[in-house]
Amino acid sequence: MAFMNQLNSITASIQNLKPNLSQVVEKANQAKQNLVPIFNKCTQQLDAIGKFLPVSSATKQSPIDLLPMSTAFDGTLENASFTFNYNEVCQIVVKNTGACVSLVYPESNNIDMISSVFPDHQYHLQNINFHYGTEPMNGSQHTVAGIGYAGEVNFIHRNIKYPTIEIASKQPDGIVAFCVFLNETYDDNLNLIPLTNVIAHVNYADTQCVMQSFRSVSFLPSNERGKEFWAYEGSETVYPFRESVKWIVFRSAISISSSQLDKFRQLMGTKSEEEAERKMNSIRVIQPLNSRLIRSSFKSVAQANIG
Repeated sequence: MAFMNQLNSITASIQNLKPNLSQVVEKANQAKQNLVPIFNKCTQQLDAIGKFLPVSSATKQSPIDLLPMSTAFDGTLENASFTFNYNEVCQIVVKNTGACVSLVYPESNNIDMISSVFPDHQYHLQNINFHYGTEPMNGSQHTVAGIGYAGEVNFIHRNIKYPTIEIASKQPDGIVAFCVFLNETYDDNLNLIPLTNVIAHVNYADTQCVMQSFRSVSFLPSNERGKEFWAYEGSETVYPFRESVKWIVFRSAISISSSQLDKFRQLMGTKSEEEAERKMNSIRVIQPLNSRLIRSSFKSVAQANIG
């Protein structure tokens, strides 16, 4: 009889535990659901950070710091010429890539740029990428002796002997990129207004809109001011960082107003459906120069001469 009483007591205790166990399981499932967005957020942030870190085993990555002691005057660049024939009236796709604002030009084999720096080659303007920061001196990808600018415009050109940018990016003579620094001022850059008028339509990553015209050549230095530049071999500054880019970094900067920069600074680096929102970070960290030599078209203190 005592055994039966004990057994009944144990059975009753187990019955009492069932609701508690159900509550424990329910709370565990709820905690799991709460952790999912946190895990997704961490994954997204790690993925975003990874796209800006140095590429393993790569030796010619961009951007770089243009140090005078690492540059050499190259007399063959001193009187270099550039000829531009950019299409100013066409359907330009404005994209928020999550890493920059990119103006994508129609695919064609139009000869948009030739230069004495790259003889026997002709180039098509593929896209223009805008990079910027949060302050007047932290928005450029490249820096000059450790000093940055409010932003940077990259003109990406494809050698027309290659049919697509993907194929060209695998060739040593496939891509030429121009870097133009942006200097923050009070007055609007009037040539930028067509872009700032539509930029709100690409607030989130992977969104795009169409712009009918843009005076892209106005973002390049004038003929006289464009004679001073640095040249080096590097990579794309956005993923996947392929090392097939010949860079021309102009010494002269162009202006952009604080109010125009503020419109860029409102853009998101995440998609609209993502729970964890973050502002766009369009700047990649400075990469090691390694054994590369930076050539310059002008003479300066603390640099060597080529030839």
